[in-house]
Amino acid sequence: VGSEMCIRDRTQPARKGAEDGMMTDWFEWNGVRCTEYGIHVSEHPSITLPSERVTFTDVPGRSGSLTTLEGDAVYSDLTLTATCFIADVSRLDEIAAWLRGGGTVTFANRQGGFYYARVINQIAFDRILRGKPNRSFAVNFRCKPFFYFSDVGAETLTTSTQMLYNPGCVFAEPVITVYGSGDITLMVGTQIVELTGITDSITLDTPAMEAYSGTTSMNSHMRGEFPTLDVDATAISWSGSVSQVVVQPNWRTL
Repeated sequence: VGSEMCIRDRTQPARKGAEDGMMTDWFEWNGVRCTEYGIHVSEHPSITLPSERVTFTDVPGRSGSLTTLEGDAVYSDLTLTATCFIADVSRLDEIAAWLRGGGTVTFANRQGGFYYARVINQIAFDRILRGKPNRSFAVNFRCKPFFYFSDVGAETLTTSTQMLYNPGCVFAEPVITVYGSGDITLMVGTQIVELTGITDSITLDTPAMEAYSGTTSMNSHMRGEFPTLDVDATAISWSGSVSQVVVQPNWRTL
């Protein structure tokens, strides 16, 4: 899949025309739009592809360099900056408390999904208070490299050997809950996970690399790698006493 398709896939381009300023002057941080604090965005970050984690080694007597990838689809974080302005400075304390820590961010120029991010700069509110007419400032978000699709519901599978289709251009890290009992073999694509001694359910949380049931750790009841969902299609099947398998796919792209 080409990088241009990765950027466009399932994202919603901003509207053009008379409503352009109204539609694109915002970002959302942890589900709250900045305009609720009287903040407006004058410049959004460019849509940027993350760089691969790669090492280039010069080999004596050999032209060029040896390229070594750190792993399959391993990318570096992105720093995305929103340039903002504010007219009313009476809520600066609230804004300072809001624009901190980690969470999710959505930019108006790339709707339909979000980044996991952290605010990494100390916003210079003292400059805003000096009475500059535009009262502008920048917010720097250190984002994990993947753009996650929003409004992705869980898939409930009640019969073995069903296909899930990945709309992104990189593999997904799902959360899979298997409802059943006894010893179960779960197959996700070419990956095989052996589950033993299940009494009700077990959740395989690939992003967290943890297996559990409710608040109880179930890591000792699992053998194999935490499963991922391939680009394009992945078959999911099982053997054993299983009533259903629920997959939260966490689809993402670059």
